[in-house]
Amino acid sequence: MIKHRRLIATLGCVTALGAAGAGAAVAADGATDIKVSAAPTLTAGQKAPFDAAGVRAVRRGKPIPAGYQLIGQQVDITRGASARTAGAALTFRCPQGKTLRTFGIVGNAGFTATNRNYPGHRQTTIVSFAPPTLDHATGTVYAVCR
Repeated sequence: MIKHRRLIATLGCVTALGAAGAGAAVAADGATDIKVSAAPTLTAGQKAPFDAAGVRAVRRGKPIPAGYQLIGQQVDITRGASARTAGAALTFRCPQGKTLRTFGIVGNAGFTATNRNYPGHRQTTIVSFAPPTLDHATGTVYAVCR
């Protein structure tokens, strides 16, 4: 588990290194490889890949209801041998007229929201990371927009 001070320090580095819409690599030391790419947007009628926390309408395996869009970014993190923390800052922006509701993930990469006050806003940045027990993690992080 990331300690509060370390998380703040990491987020400060991410903010300093990050650019809007791009993933910024953060590593303590060692050879770390982080790849971020856009994932296809899931729209109404397609099957939801996860249960969206706080959004009863979006459930795993069920069709996504009208009005919702799931905007995704794929993350592939290979942490270096001596790196204890590695992650990517991801900026999500909902289409015009839609706002953020929650986030969901498919795979074994984790994430944390840098600003917990994102519901109802159109854009926010989150940090995706490899769990401490894994040297390699992959996953797709989705923003639920409505």
